[in-house]
Amino acid sequence: MNTEEQAQIYQTLYARRQDIAHAWMTLMTELSPAATESADLQTTLLRTTDQLIKLLVSEPFTAEPAQQIGKALESVDNLQPEALLQIYALLDRELTAELTVEQITLLHPRLVSLIGALGSGFYMGKAERARAFNMNAMSMMGHDLKTPINAITGFSRVILKGIDGPITEFQQQDLTSIYDAGQKLLNMIDEVFRTAKSDAAKTNIYTAPFDMAELLGDVLRVSQPILARRGNALEIRCAGELGEMNGDASMVRWVLLGMLYYASRLAPKGDIALVATREKVQELDWFFFDITAKRTPDSADADSRPGNRELENNDVALITSKRFCEELGGHLMTDANDAGLLRFTVRLPVR
Repeated sequence: MNTEEQAQIYQTLYARRQDIAHAWMTLMTELSPAATESADLQTTLLRTTDQLIKLLVSEPFTAEPAQQIGKALESVDNLQPEALLQIYALLDRELTAELTVEQITLLHPRLVSLIGALGSGFYMGKAERARAFNMNAMSMMGHDLKTPINAITGFSRVILKGIDGPITEFQQQDLTSIYDAGQKLLNMIDEVFRTAKSDAAKTNIYTAPFDMAELLGDVLRVSQPILARRGNALEIRCAGELGEMNGDASMVRWVLLGMLYYASRLAPKGDIALVATREKVQELDWFFFDITAKRTPDSADADSRPGNRELENNDVALITSKRFCEELGGHLMTDANDAGLLRFTVRLPVR
């Protein structure tokens, strides 16, 4: 779009900005009665219309800022996703009402991208509201559950100490069982809440290029002192040139650190190695991270090895690492052999 075309389209759309905002306001009040209660909605829609017009004619064109506009639409109560179709149709109609055929043809790809960004922002807002609601519900539920359990374990502890008088051996066994069961329930509630909090906090993916070798160096600096306190010797190797990855660096770092700590718990005082490679599979570039840990004889317990479903279902590091790998478009595999060698393979797409 040259400067002359840009100026002509902008002048035409800017002259209609009041009419577009008014039509938008009328539709919004039809779709959601709550919209009539918002005193500044008309002003907001007029400002939003100005932003959309500027985005349509801007050079270079980018539709991402329209996501924030979509999030603002989601804040209107009772506005359902199917109502977006009517809003899309109205914007398409109003923004092209007085343009020439040539101008519409020139502007159409941009308008499609802009409307798509509006929709993605709307659903991002929905997801963020749902996450906030879930976290509030989890917090309230955790408090309501833990309060009576704390009372049960507290009173059982008081009786066990003999503060209320002597107890028999059978009473002591029963009270000990009650206390232990209460503590287990409290730990389960804390674990569920931590898992939900981790999942909610890490759902958004912020994609940007980063150097993989630098990230591995950061992983080494962070994890080595912690693993050393558990008696683990850590080695990180890069097989060939790694280059850059276009993804969420914080999520990748979390996955690698989480799996290193998980391996350390399964193999205390053992040697841990992380080997990073970059390979092409079916015309796509992938990063492979092989984490191996050698278990010592005194730690080679069958109840604390990969494949133990109870252990894996209750380990926050493994649960969130698997979830993050899936969100990044990859996957995580765990394996162990009878010789005490543990292996975890993380596969992530480069782009």
